[in-house]
Amino acid sequence: MLETYIPVVVFLAVAVGFGLLLLIVAKALGPKVESREKNIPYECGMEPIGKPRARFSVGFYRIAILFIIFDIEAAFFYPWAVMYRELSCKSPLQGGICSAGATPFGLLVMVVFLAVLVLALIYVWRRKALEWD
Repeated sequence: MLETYIPVVVFLAVAVGFGLLLLIVAKALGPKVESREKNIPYECGMEPIGKPRARFSVGFYRIAILFIIFDIEAAFFYPWAVMYRELSCKSPLQGGICSAGATPFGLLVMVVFLAVLVLALIYVWRRKALEWD
């Protein structure tokens, strides 16, 4: 039973070993001279203004996280569109053609997904999380 996991263990060992090897080579061959100029942040050729560790308001992070969430959820439209024919066919496709008729399953899947997405957007909107104070 355990012999079935040997390829996984070998793969993980090779992956970790390769990562460590690259770190060691980068440390050995990389530049070693540090100076004050190399350690300052690059600001498009201009002198840095203000502290590099400036605090941002919580509203900035809230808007950013909500944008990422809704943006990633919208990315699920592509796999659904690609699989729509397979989702809506009663039997397996033969040559890319649905011979047994169509069902509303493929459409209903996306309607449920969109309903959850719209409910989440309404919730966020009502909680006034999209307002910038």
